[in-house]
Amino acid sequence: MPTVSFLMSNYKTPPTYLRRALDSMLDQTLADFEAVIINDGVKDESYAVLKEYEAKDKRIRLIENERNLGLPASLNRGIGHCRGKYIARMDTDDICYPDRLQLQTDYMDAHPEIMFSGAWADQFGTDENSLTGRFDPVMCSREEFRIRLLFSNNPLLVHPTVIFRTEFLKNNRLRYSEAPEFRFTEDYEFWTRCIDCGAAGILEKPVIRYRQCDSDSRITTRHKDEMSACGENVQKKLFSRLKIGSQYDPSLNVRLLSGRKPYDIRYKKWMDLILSQNKKQGVYDQALMQTLFHERWFNIVYFGIAYEKNPLKQLRFFMSLYPEDYARFIRALIKRKEK
Repeated sequence: MPTVSFLMSNYKTPPTYLRRALDSMLDQTLADFEAVIINDGVKDESYAVLKEYEAKDKRIRLIENERNLGLPASLNRGIGHCRGKYIARMDTDDICYPDRLQLQTDYMDAHPEIMFSGAWADQFGTDENSLTGRFDPVMCSREEFRIRLLFSNNPLLVHPTVIFRTEFLKNNRLRYSEAPEFRFTEDYEFWTRCIDCGAAGILEKPVIRYRQCDSDSRITTRHKDEMSACGENVQKKLFSRLKIGSQYDPSLNVRLLSGRKPYDIRYKKWMDLILSQNKKQGVYDQALMQTLFHERWFNIVYFGIAYEKNPLKQLRFFMSLYPEDYARFIRALIKRKEK
């Protein structure tokens, strides 16, 4: 049996992109792998490319859907065909670095407590040799991971960098949801169930180059609006655990832990509601959630005071702090003034 099973699904990938992705897989320094590729009901140029590569390299195993099933169903079918110790996700228009599999299997072997993990990804546009940025999530505890999934999938795990222990998926009967309400955020919804069953990790090194130019092969291009709605459906499902229904506000929620934003008291009210409901329901670690929320609000208030010139508004910002954060906040202001 191979050490790793690459898992891919093809639907109308531009042939040039597909060839580049396949070549990068076949050029891995760790050669003990198979590539399980689902052709999702298309008979176009991309299909011809897959047949060509299947004939050229016995490690490629092409599975054909008679009709288009969509990405979640195709990936689930692929999981059933994977024979490796690990399953490594890959998209058909991204590019693996040659040491991707070696780095990720070494990481998983060194951390037997980790059941699935992502890695960093370099970004590029039309020129694959000119990088435009990097997805570089930082490792956090399993419980913090669970809490952060309440607000966003980004940037916790970059889907085409993720590697799973195959036994973990099979023993826990974990598959991507094929429900229509999650169709375009199948990864986000999947992580919410995976993290309940085992710990996640992040290899803090880039393992792929992630293509960001518009391409009909990429779901983020074809279904941007639907992805946003599906993401909200994932969050609604999570907040149902806390018995929060009609009060869910997606416009506030997705921005809550995602960086500095202008002061808005609604953020604090929303955080206080979540804390109150979690204290009753006991779904998440209350102390950790409180720490994360206090830090978020601390930064929002600091940002507001730093850029607000009206003394009365500055005082209102300060008074909205959690009482236990007053002293730390004053020290931060004094330190800022000294600079």
